[in-house]
Amino acid sequence: MALTDDTPAPGRSRRNRGSDVVRDALVEAAIGEFAAHGFAGASTRKIADAAGAHQSQIKYHFSSKADLWKRCMEQLLAELDEEIAGALATVTEPGTSADAAAMEATIRGLVYLAARRPELNRIMMHEATSPGDRLKWLVDSHLSPRQQLLASGWASLRRAGIASPIEVDAVFHTIVGSASLLYANAPEAELMGLDPSALVEQHADALVAVFLPGR
Repeated sequence: MALTDDTPAPGRSRRNRGSDVVRDALVEAAIGEFAAHGFAGASTRKIADAAGAHQSQIKYHFSSKADLWKRCMEQLLAELDEEIAGALATVTEPGTSADAAAMEATIRGLVYLAARRPELNRIMMHEATSPGDRLKWLVDSHLSPRQQLLASGWASLRRAGIASPIEVDAVFHTIVGSASLLYANAPEAELMGLDPSALVEQHADALVAVFLPGR
């Protein structure tokens, strides 16, 4: 059954709730489609079908396919921030360096999100290999600020003797890559006899030990 935007009766609250359901379903379906096929190969018809919506509803909720793609990335990165915040609440202890706790939470959050949402890194694999407007928007709006924040914290931890001797310029991609590849490449791992979903905590613990030996 196709999703529809409810007609307000009375007022607008009912319509808005229905509209939110349709929009969220389209974003969720689009995340899977963009991860599987990249932006160019993604089909808006397949997105609508997977969401149980009509193709015209994509244009109703999003100004363009590119706008839908941006909304997907914002959703995934917001979920990453939620994972990091959740991890921070578990690793912060009295007397612990705030920078060290934040870095551990970042590492753990990246692993947890990569395991739960491998689509983020699969989309990045499609986008990051060639320059374009979408990649520039993503870097300028989201990735560069995150890289700068991580680099600042890393430099502080290096000075304190807590972090591994990895250069600041390399640390962002080193951490992100090591946190995400196992899950983005899960079919490969499974053919090697591994179950990525069973390795999440061990993986997070190992990365904290590798990157923060002084923790």
